[in-house]
Amino acid sequence: MKNKLLRLAEIIQENFPEELVEAFRSSGNLSLDKRIEIVSLARTLHQSRAETLWLKAGKKRTAEERIATAQADLAAFVFAYLTGDAKEYAESAVEALRTLGRHGEFDLVASLA
Repeated sequence: MKNKLLRLAEIIQENFPEELVEAFRSSGNLSLDKRIEIVSLARTLHQSRAETLWLKAGKKRTAEERIATAQADLAAFVFAYLTGDAKEYAESAVEALRTLGRHGEFDLVASLA
């Protein structure tokens, strides 16, 4: 499971200033609560970034805004997995991976959900 979460964290990490990948790489150094907290921060940042990009583009969807939204959706899935509710977010996580062109990672979501 850890490697699967690490791979998703790598996708979410882009444009996120905190060390999300390190939170999942370090074996046992961070508590579950800290991991949940950093994933929540990533989700919030990507959602905010997507909204800013959408407004900047005159309320039109752009490729950059879609990527930020997809990263927020993936962060929501990881958050849900860590809190025990991944199945509910699996479909949006697969759509996010599709948006990001990461078709090879669909199995990660299925196995975690």
